Amino acid sequence: MKVVIMGCGRIGAEVATRLWRDGNQVAVLDLELESFYRLPQGLREMDGATLVGNGMLEEDLVRMGIRNADVFVAVAASDSRNALAAQKAKHIFQVPRVVCRVGDLTRKGMYQKLGLTAVSPTDLTTALIVDAVGA
Repeated sequence: MKVVIMGCGRIGAEVATRLWRDGNQVAVLDLELESFYRLPQGLREMDGATLVGNGMLEEDLVRMGIRNADVFVAVAASDSRNALAAQKAKHIFQVPRVVCRVGDLTRKGMYQKLGLTAVSPTDLTTALIVDAVGA
């Protein structure tokens, strides 16, 4: 499976690493070169696996191989950047599966109405903590 990931923070790097170790072809896009040091050396050294660029720009998405992607994952720090890039992946490049990280729970429903699979670390962390508390 060909996966393009926008954002190489803690979440993006971990998603990329796990998918790559499972045998998937992974390409990661981030605004900062230093972010790629979170990736395993083997992944970092693969041709075309990383690109310093902006996932909101169609030309950068094309350079990352979005036209052949099976999955696009938007996990940058900005909800707005994630939503815009995810919409482009889904509606312009017609990537079959698009997952978008959203921190603000009030936006999650809106992103889902746009046809995006919206995942919220805020929602998931809250549920885990409430479960751990036993409430």
